[in-house]
Amino acid sequence: MKRWTFILVAVLTLSACGLAPACPMCKDSIANGEASTEQQAGSLPSGFNYSVYYMLSGLFVTMSLVGTTIYKGLRGTIVSQARGFDIKPPTDE
Repeated sequence: MKRWTFILVAVLTLSACGLAPACPMCKDSIANGEASTEQQAGSLPSGFNYSVYYMLSGLFVTMSLVGTTIYKGLRGTIVSQARGFDIKPPTDE
């Protein structure tokens, strides 16, 4: 069941990527760019792609750094150590 769920989520996610439009400002700036040559006009969309990849990689690097810090912090704790206060039975005096 888990395998089919993963496959279904992957297929739905990839099929939705083609339907997602670009923001109006990005779409207009690429089509009506001020690039004077064909080579410069071709580099503008790749520049947008690289900037998005850079931001996404920064997100995942930050998430992995936080996750690694939490993991190492939990792994370094002493589990066998007693927590709280010692409870002593009342003495009958």
